[in-house]
Amino acid sequence: MSPTRFSCVVCGFVIVPYPGTHWMGEFRAVYSNAEGTFISGVGHYTDPDRGTWFVPSDSSMRWNDPDCDFPLHDVFPVMRQSPENGRHGFVLHDSCWRLLQKFFEPVDVPIERLLSICKSLPFPLRGSGVCWSHNYGGLTTFDNEDHYPWEDRLTGPNNISETHAKENPYNIAEISDLLVHSSKSSQGSAGTTQGNDCFAIFPWEILEAVSINLSTADVLSLVRASRPFLPVLTSQTFWASRFEPGNDRDFLFEKRNCREPRDWIMLYQLTRGASSPPGLKNRRRIWELIQASAPSLRSHLSETLESPPSKLGVYDLEWREAAGDIQPELVLNNRSRFNSGCILFHKQSAVIPSGLSRIAFSVIANSVTGMRLISNNQMDICLGYINNGDELFLEVTAVCGLVLAIGSHGVQAIQVIDNNGQTSGWFGSPRDAPVTERLAAFGAITSLGVGVDGYKLVSIAAAGPRPIPYDSSLRATALWYPTVPGPRLFLNDVSFTGGCRLTAGYQPLVWIHFGGPKGIYLQSLRAICVTRLGDLCCIGFEYDTEDIPIEVRKLGRRKSTDLSHVTRFPIDGRAGEFIDAIGVSIERNDGENFHSVNKHGRLSSFKITTNRGRSAHFRPQGSTVDESTLVPLSMAPGTRLTGLYASQHPEEGLISLGAISEVVDNRKRKWESNVSDAVESNVEIQTLLF
Repeated sequence: MSPTRFSCVVCGFVIVPYPGTHWMGEFRAVYSNAEGTFISGVGHYTDPDRGTWFVPSDSSMRWNDPDCDFPLHDVFPVMRQSPENGRHGFVLHDSCWRLLQKFFEPVDVPIERLLSICKSLPFPLRGSGVCWSHNYGGLTTFDNEDHYPWEDRLTGPNNISETHAKENPYNIAEISDLLVHSSKSSQGSAGTTQGNDCFAIFPWEILEAVSINLSTADVLSLVRASRPFLPVLTSQTFWASRFEPGNDRDFLFEKRNCREPRDWIMLYQLTRGASSPPGLKNRRRIWELIQASAPSLRSHLSETLESPPSKLGVYDLEWREAAGDIQPELVLNNRSRFNSGCILFHKQSAVIPSGLSRIAFSVIANSVTGMRLISNNQMDICLGYINNGDELFLEVTAVCGLVLAIGSHGVQAIQVIDNNGQTSGWFGSPRDAPVTERLAAFGAITSLGVGVDGYKLVSIAAAGPRPIPYDSSLRATALWYPTVPGPRLFLNDVSFTGGCRLTAGYQPLVWIHFGGPKGIYLQSLRAICVTRLGDLCCIGFEYDTEDIPIEVRKLGRRKSTDLSHVTRFPIDGRAGEFIDAIGVSIERNDGENFHSVNKHGRLSSFKITTNRGRSAHFRPQGSTVDESTLVPLSMAPGTRLTGLYASQHPEEGLISLGAISEVVDNRKRKWESNVSDAVESNVEIQTLLF
């Protein structure tokens, strides 16, 4: 049996004692059973071969207390292990739990929220813990070159950062030395105000008070811009405030509310990342992770809207929905299968009030967690998890559509279309998320619905009175990455091999514009390269200039190996040669045991033909596909192929293919003038990617 090792849900490092790191084997579990949610006592994990997690259920007890024994009911199934009799938990180092307590002082750690969030986090196949969509402060690495953002990208631990990650982040012996070195108080310079600066009229005490309430970065900017603030650089009072909760040295909680004389400037310098001791570096890493999760732990879910749909009159409405990669309910009882995506816990819905005046969006990290509908004539309506005091507001009186950026874990960003047809800016960040206009084509949205997991929105639904405008095109219904193709591009939906996007589940379409706007890059096209590793991995394009944007050069992200086979077909773009036709062969499997992506037809091979009659058939080695059976990817009359789009399966590579074409300007134009047009057309894509 292979060893069972799990990582702390807070710091991301494994829970198992290393030589000289006794603290790493001491852990607690936040767990639930039929009686509620609890934090355990301190256990000691020493037997990875058995994979049994013994821990005292009494939170005040430790594994080495004289009167502590471990009855059978103190054995917990945790992390990937399946629940038993309604009992299941998530593990964290005892030192990390104590840091959580320090962070939330003087209130208790919200363990119900912590457990709910942990239940929402997937377990990457190559990892030993949960995925928060961050790298645990450099502890883990993601492969963004060979995987799309919604795939399981975790590649493993980052060995460079493991050195200080093994240091105890709570009990740090070197802190006493830092305090000794900074124990002699240094007299700060007296503040003076002079000159013509507008702040010169204020006494120093007011300027110092203003500085204390700003971040250190903002104060340094203020010092550069206004001379009256210059004395803040030697103000002991200001630098002492940096160690109070909410400021950039609050992780050194040993000196909170300290009133003894101290050289706070020196202490601030001694605790810089580069010069601080390893244990303090680890504490700072974990503290910043806790800071990032704190808004989700403090957010709350309104339960007043979980009413039966019939009470909302939804049977008189037509609903449309867009969602992340929601996993089936069975993963709740078989957590080893929850490797990616998200889980649906609850659904809420509400009628948009007639007196709508504003919408407040709660955005935490890279997720939209909730929305608050604010009206002039009734109480606010809350959907999802509300982050009070830190919301983004939109002034709007009617909602006629939504544009959504949806990652596999849920909703990342929202744009609102008002009754004038104007589209708002993004609320949240669409970076690295597929975008859909599935909810954009409403005459008016009268009701909204959301699906949530333990801390964020995983789906959004919208409804309007029947009948509503219906656009079944791929442009309107699919999830597109990196953004929705522009209206001047023909997507030639009829010949796409991937089936209906409304019934395909979470299967984003990735696309590239290898020919550039109006075919501007075609004249520089030198070759097409197709990489296979049995399956079709990627389709690449070579050019005779480095000025072509990198994001249009390859469709598909799969790691190449020594076994990969690359076929290169030259194209003489400078002489006017271009791809004139594409034919595809697909495999269909209609059996119940086949993945739904294969039921629509799985791409087996494709053939390109140029306007000069030259062709290449890219197929698996040993394939006997009859070229007479290839199905053409038809294109709109009068257009030329300038792009491709496809679905990528995480194990099977590119499984579908579609053609993007457009009207090409055949007039001879200088390259320099064309580049400016192309760059302008690619601004939106580059904004989303970089």
